[in-house]
Amino acid sequence: MVVAIVVIPWPEAMPVALPLVACASISRWMRGRSFTEVLTGGSDRALIGAVAGAVALALALLAGTPIVEMMSLRAVEWSMFPIVRGSAGQMALVIMIVTIASVAAELALRGWIVERVLELSPGPAILPVLVGALAEGIITPGGLSVRLGAMLFGIGLGWMYVAAGRSVVAPILARVTFQVGAVVLEALRLIG
Repeated sequence: MVVAIVVIPWPEAMPVALPLVACASISRWMRGRSFTEVLTGGSDRALIGAVAGAVALALALLAGTPIVEMMSLRAVEWSMFPIVRGSAGQMALVIMIVTIASVAAELALRGWIVERVLELSPGPAILPVLVGALAEGIITPGGLSVRLGAMLFGIGLGWMYVAAGRSVVAPILARVTFQVGAVVLEALRLIG
């Protein structure tokens, strides 16, 4: 299903996470389940997720960027949303879109794909986490280095999901913090 959703030519402005979470919702509903089962946990999980997202962004900027630039012999371009530069209104709109897409992505990737593989495969959680990370790489637009980075991020979010007792709260906050942080840094012209 993930591959089918990715190959459909959606409008460029629509994140692929939105049709993916719609598919996930239908799948969970058909099995008599809802996302409330994976939206458990309190403010401690939210705080852990937010801190993890900020640390991941710092690591991506300080360590990941130079490594990718050295290996690819090209500059890393962070500018996914150049529209945010110089416009507080545009930045607020992009932050809202990024937040919605982040929540949708985590519900679909961790709350549906990883959760379903956990249900179907007894044993250690490594396979479900890797399947979720692979799905993350598939839905992420960009070249190989971007997809590999997304898969690495997906592995971290998958482990966070499992460690949090199969709750998407921490992964959602980690993704929102990472992506909103990147938008803010881009708006401030600190990355580009």
